[in-house]
Amino acid sequence: MSIRKYVQQVRPIQENYIEPIDKIHSFLSELTISPNYVMKGVENPFYVIDIPIEKDIRPAVGEGEIKFKNVKTPVGTEIKNYGGTKKFQINLDGADTDKYISTPITLVKSHLGQKQRKDATASSNVNEFLSVYFLLHRSYTTPEAFMQEVGGKVGDTGVLNGDGYYVDYDELKILLDKDETPERDIAIGWENSNAIISDNAGRTIDDVYWVPKKKPEGIGEKNPSDVIVKLADGGFVGYSNKIASGKDKTPKINTNIIAFYGKLDNQTQVKLIKNLIDQAWNYAKSLIPKSNKNAYSAINKFSIEREKFSETTSKLAFAKLSKEFTKDKLNFYTDGYYYPFRNKLIETFATFISLPSNLTYILNTVAYYTYDDVDVTPCPYKLLIGTERGSRVKEVTSDETTREIFFNKKSINYTNISTRYDGKSQTFTLKFTYKPLNIKVEAPIVLRTRAKGGWSGKALYITTSGFKKKWLDFQN
Repeated sequence: MSIRKYVQQVRPIQENYIEPIDKIHSFLSELTISPNYVMKGVENPFYVIDIPIEKDIRPAVGEGEIKFKNVKTPVGTEIKNYGGTKKFQINLDGADTDKYISTPITLVKSHLGQKQRKDATASSNVNEFLSVYFLLHRSYTTPEAFMQEVGGKVGDTGVLNGDGYYVDYDELKILLDKDETPERDIAIGWENSNAIISDNAGRTIDDVYWVPKKKPEGIGEKNPSDVIVKLADGGFVGYSNKIASGKDKTPKINTNIIAFYGKLDNQTQVKLIKNLIDQAWNYAKSLIPKSNKNAYSAINKFSIEREKFSETTSKLAFAKLSKEFTKDKLNFYTDGYYYPFRNKLIETFATFISLPSNLTYILNTVAYYTYDDVDVTPCPYKLLIGTERGSRVKEVTSDETTREIFFNKKSINYTNISTRYDGKSQTFTLKFTYKPLNIKVEAPIVLRTRAKGGWSGKALYITTSGFKKKWLDFQN
């Protein structure tokens, strides 16, 4: 495969242009520098600073153990200013001196006596970036030689970010500095690049992108690719980097049920769900006997229709009801009212989505949450499973098939719809067949409260661990 020779280009001048060094600091964790810093209950205002201590500091303070104590207002004489705003009183043998220094944040490396905090995503950042960097720069020998080479480089790397600007070597140096295992991740990046080259044998790559945040213009923001290559024919291919192999993600639900149903703005569907909620409430109300006079009186004076469809806005109203239920030795938040309400809602909701038209709507809504719009620039992605000994590319064969199942608009394509609910738990099972491809799909659906401190609103939380296609088990 031939790679287009990289030619440096002048960045377009924009009023809102942000220097690369500032952009990378926006997503890399920085060290907390504070005179009042406490970790695990221990005060530690002392820091490790990357300066020539023996040359710059020792002559001014003499013999003894030198430490640097962060202070808001230093006292005495400033013996060195390294061009920053952070002030450090010089401490000698456990006592503060009357001398201090000023430094920039970049020279402060860690809390004294504590391991330097690294960016949580530094490892993946390095192997992701180098997966495409090495497509352009093929003179690689060892991780150690690579780090030495990069240390002397300036300018652009040739790798674009999602905004269309070239990532420069200062950014790459920061990534490597943040990584606790740079040698390993450099080696993985090299092997990943070889796997990408092999995957695109016979094609020409025009541009390469590292896209941990924003995607290139036209590519959907929900695309799971970590790196993207643009081919000479105008097409795009993405790769989702994985250090270890894992199962493909399946479409999921994880939100408030009213918010979920409102995403596609079908007010008929939204109204039907709201009616199911109110009906479940009134069913639970009908179970309270007159003999529980306090609970019976309170619940029958209460109008659920006046409450908002929220998970939290009825907290005070529910607390007042709970007090009356407690007088009759009933627990409003559990089996005294919440469980009968929830179980009835689950039962009726399971029946509701057994109708093909209602199932179609819920699946189309899952598509909204899971996939980009069908009109965005196509960028199929593959799993890039990286190791130091050799990386491999794994096709995500289920992706387009899954999209078809969830974007389908014709209710007649869903058959054999069934639900199973035991009448007492917060979960039921949904099963159906997607007729055009004869694929069976199954998902556990959960309806529950998630509010801290108990049930505090009539709208519940809907979630599922994923819609799974059974045939995947023997196809992959």
